[in-house]
Formats: sequence, C-alpha cells, structure tokens
Amino acid sequence: MFKILAILLLALIPAQLSALALGAQTPAPASAPASAPTSGLAQPDSQPSPMTLSWELAAVPGRGKVAVLWLTPASGYKTYGNDPGETGLPTRVQAMLTPQGVPLPVLYPPGKPARDIFEADKTVNVYAGPTPVFILLPDPLPEGFGVDVRVTLLACSDASCWPLSLENSFSSREVPDPPRADSRPWWPLLESLVNSGGGVVQATTGEPEPAPGEAPTQWSFTPRSPHPALEVDSVLKAIPLALLAGFLLNLMPCVLPVACLKLSGLLATCREGENCDRYAVIREHNIYFALGVVLYFTALALILGLAGLAWGQLFQQPGLILGAAVVLFSMGLSLFGVFHLPVVDLKFASHHGRSPKAQALVTGLLATLLATPCSGPFLGGVLAWTLMQPVPVVMAVFVGIGVGMASPYLALALRPELVRFVPRPGDWMTRLEKIAGFVIMATVLYFLSILPTGLLLPALAALLATAVACHVWGAWTSLNQTTLTRWSIRAAALALTVAACLWALSPAAPKDAGWAAFSPAAFDKALGKEYLLLDFTADWCPTCKALEKTVLTPDKLASLRERYGFTAMRVDLTREDPAAMALLRALGSASIPVAALFPKGDDAQSPVVLRDIFTASQLERAMGEAFGENKKK
Repeated sequence: MFKILAILLLALIPAQLSALALGAQTPAPASAPASAPTSGLAQPDSQPSPMTLSWELAAVPGRGKVAVLWLTPASGYKTYGNDPGETGLPTRVQAMLTPQGVPLPVLYPPGKPARDIFEADKTVNVYAGPTPVFILLPDPLPEGFGVDVRVTLLACSDASCWPLSLENSFSSREVPDPPRADSRPWWPLLESLVNSGGGVVQATTGEPEPAPGEAPTQWSFTPRSPHPALEVDSVLKAIPLALLAGFLLNLMPCVLPVACLKLSGLLATCREGENCDRYAVIREHNIYFALGVVLYFTALALILGLAGLAWGQLFQQPGLILGAAVVLFSMGLSLFGVFHLPVVDLKFASHHGRSPKAQALVTGLLATLLATPCSGPFLGGVLAWTLMQPVPVVMAVFVGIGVGMASPYLALALRPELVRFVPRPGDWMTRLEKIAGFVIMATVLYFLSILPTGLLLPALAALLATAVACHVWGAWTSLNQTTLTRWSIRAAALALTVAACLWALSPAAPKDAGWAAFSPAAFDKALGKEYLLLDFTADWCPTCKALEKTVLTPDKLASLRERYGFTAMRVDLTREDPAAMALLRALGSASIPVAALFPKGDDAQSPVVLRDIFTASQLERAMGEAFGENKKK
C-alpha cells in the first residue's frame, strides 16, 4: 500500500510543481557568496527562485578578461552539473558578447558526485552550493561590452525538481577596474580547467535551446493504421476485446498450470471431507477466486488512470519488482514442498485452509500477477488507446479484462456441474505441482531480468535469504509446538525476508564518494607524506560489498576523515591489475577484503592492516593506532 501511494504521489506532484516552476523565469534577488560580488542586475520577482545568478569580472594576466557567472542554489536545493552523470539533466549556459552578438565559450566546473535524489542506485554530479561558471572573453574587448546569458537547469530539492530557464546580463561599465584573476579564490579551479582541458567548453550559438522538460516543437500528427478496422477507437470496441484478451490469459503458460492445479486440488479436497457439499465448495471458491482477479485489475486501473502511467510503468519501481519476485519465489518453494503458507498456498490437496475464502481471493490476485509477463501480446492494442482516456473509461476496460480472465471461474460458480470437464485428481497432480513451480520460477527470472543491473546481485541475495526463511518456516515449526513458539519462529523467518529486501534496496554508495582511484604513482607520491587508507575491493567480492554498505559508508568515512585527516584510496581488483596485486602481496595477503592504514613518515613502512570482515569500531581503533588518537584535535 505504501508503495502504491508513493508511486501516485511521485507521479502527480512533480507535474504540478513543474508547471509552477516554468513560470518562474526570472531569479529573485539574493545575496551572492563572499567571493562573488553581485552586479546588481538580478531582476526582482515576487516569488523566490530556487536559483539566483550573480557576476564577477577579472583580468587574467596575459590573457585578457574572464567573466564569472555564479550559480547559487537556494537553501535545500541543488542542480545537476554540466556532465550530470548516470541520470539527470545537464546545466547549460548560453553566453553572447554584446553588442556584437558573438557567442562565447563556457567552462564548467566538475560536479560533486552524489546519489541521485529519486534514483538512489545511480550516481550523479551536482552543484550543491555557489558554483562559478567561467565565460572566456576575447582579447581585445570593445569598450563598454556586455554579456547576455541564458541558463537552463533543473533545480532539485529532496521532494521535487523545478526546470528553470533564467536570463541575465552583465555590463563591464559596472566594474571599471576589475581585479586580477589570480587573486580570486576560484583562480586555481579556472587554471586547472584551462591547463588540463577539463570542463566542458561550449561556444554557444544564437539559437535558443529548449528548457528542460519542454518539447522543441509542438508536434501535431494524424496517425494512420494499415488495418483501420482493427484499431481500438471507442469503448464499444475496447470492452469486447478486453473480455477476449482477459479470457485468453488463462491459456498462457504463466497461468494455465496454476489454474488446473487449483481446480483439481479443490476436487480432491472435497473428496476428503465426509460432509463436503462439493458444489457449494466449488461455487464459493470460484466466486472468491474470480473476485481476486477482478480486484487486481480494478486496482491496477485506478493506479494507472490517476497517475497517467503507461502499461507496465509500475514495474519501473525496483522495490515493486523485487517484492513481486520474492512473493512468487516463496510460492514456487511452497509447490516444491519446502513450506506451507495457507493464505497463499496453491495446493488444496495436501492442506485444509482455515480461511478458504481469503485463500481463494489471494490466490486469484497472485494468479493475475503471474499473468503479467504474458499479457503484452493480448492487451497491447487495447491498452494503447485505453490509457489515453479518462479514468472511468480506463476502469471500465480493465474491469472487462478482469471479468474476461475470471469468466471460466464464474462459469463454474454458476454451473458447478461443469467440474466433470475438469481433470480428476490423481498422481499427475504431483508432477503438475512441480511444473507449476518451475513456471513460477521462470516468472521470477523474468522479474529479475528487468531489475537495474546494480540491484541484480543484492536481489539474488534477498532470494537466498527468502529460501532460508521458507525452510525455517516449514522445517522448524510444527503443530506440536505452542502457538507462541510456532509463530515466533515464523515471525523471525518473515523478518529475515523483509530485512534482506530492505538491504537489497538500500542505495549503494557512489563508487567515487570520497575515494581516490589507486595508481602506483599516486600511492608512491602520498606514501609517508599523508595519512592513507587503502581499501582493496572487487565487484565479485560479496564480503567487500557488505563492508562498503556497513562500515566504509560515506557518512562514517566523512566523520573519521574529519578527525584524522587521511586520504582514502580504493584499490579495485575486479579486473586483473598486476601492480595492485603486488601491493596486496606486499601487505601479506592474497585475498580480499583488506584495509591498510599507512602513517606519515618512516612509520609508513609499517602499516596497520585489517583483513576480512571488520567492524566500524575495529576500523576506528586501527586508525587511532596508525594515525594517532584525535590527530586533528
């Protein structure tokens, strides 16, 4: 439920905020940073802007002048760098020399690596504070020249992002005697960008670029189909096709084994009972099973219609994908006999559920979830038109799909005597259970295949923990135990699964967050002159990854760095690196993880080494020994 609410909020709120933000084209006045004297040209606005612009002009010895445009985010905001990293929109500055109308090249500073606000598994580069953008001016310059800029960026808080298009200008008449650039705090940054060719240099053109989130052109098309008669263009055509598509889902390999197993198992259960009214049990089970199917599609229609999402867009949420995979994986293990969970168990032949109505309802929901990978070929044409319609139309069509899929079960509920066409229980059911189990595992594999690559290994670890939890549930509990003992063990098993999923979904630390890349030259240069922390790791080392998520986290390293003032280097052994392996062997190790702490001076030849698993307290004690207690205090 919380996942659904989060999806709805994330889908609805940013669209409204973006509409508001597009109207805030002019920044409100704000104080510039101490190193960035404002030109006073910022235009007033009744609404505070997430980003303000200010100017600085300086003389570069032997190179003419440089204009510095300061981007200052409001408190709580940040923007993506010109090179945004794995996601996000780049910050761009178009600069024009006036009155000549000559485009000017722009130098952008590198952004600071950070986790993305909305996709925590991705690393982005951000401008989190006052940031100078350097506009290189030609030499010589005409008297009384000016610079006009247009800045497009995405200003983001923890809750939303505002696409902004800001325009501002600067006149050299306001700074008749500019200071020397090499006296300004930003000079080392500019010098390094120029000398190394770093930053992104752009000579802008006079053509305006579209602001982030805006289409470059207002397109208007009249699509044609080669088969107009087959196109869905009305509710009267969509609903019959929805009913047919829903019915055909029952014949898909994702659903058919489960449906057969449920119906045949139901007949076997009736035979076991002495006073079993077969038709009454069949009628009740099929009504609630069909209700579960229809409820699934109704809820899905409500979510997709209100949020304006496309078919399958819900499965862009890694948490939802992993949750579905874990539930289905547990169902598959129940079919293989690992454990028995009455509410969602697919077998009637072996166990009597205490709540047959709830069991049938939940099984209908889960059978519909199993149909998701098979739904594309049948629902694509219907949903392409449907999901562009108002919410009532979306719900009507989706309910039609649900009724179509539920129609065989509704028919059995109305005419229970039709069970004579259902295969009779027998030994074949045991084999069908296993086939259904493998079908479910194939569905789990499908869900894993659509997870982000970085989450695949944590997801597999979560499934392993789920398997252990299911074994504990099935093998460590029995009716001979007290209710408290039995459910305490089951609660612990459930807690293990939940904890594993939360761990798998926890954001990974950016690979370069506070870590310098190892190279023999950089290491030799710093050895003995700086306090060093070397972490030997690899992508194939699960213990290393566990340490990165628990001990060597950015927050903990920042606290320790503040105390000891060390340089952290990460030695990546994912691929063969002879120099790194030689260093590892010199430290007396041939396996990882290893953390080595090198003091300054002659003591650097005797580093303190932590091998295999270690805790945060052990790391801190080792730093105290290697770097000296409270070294920076």
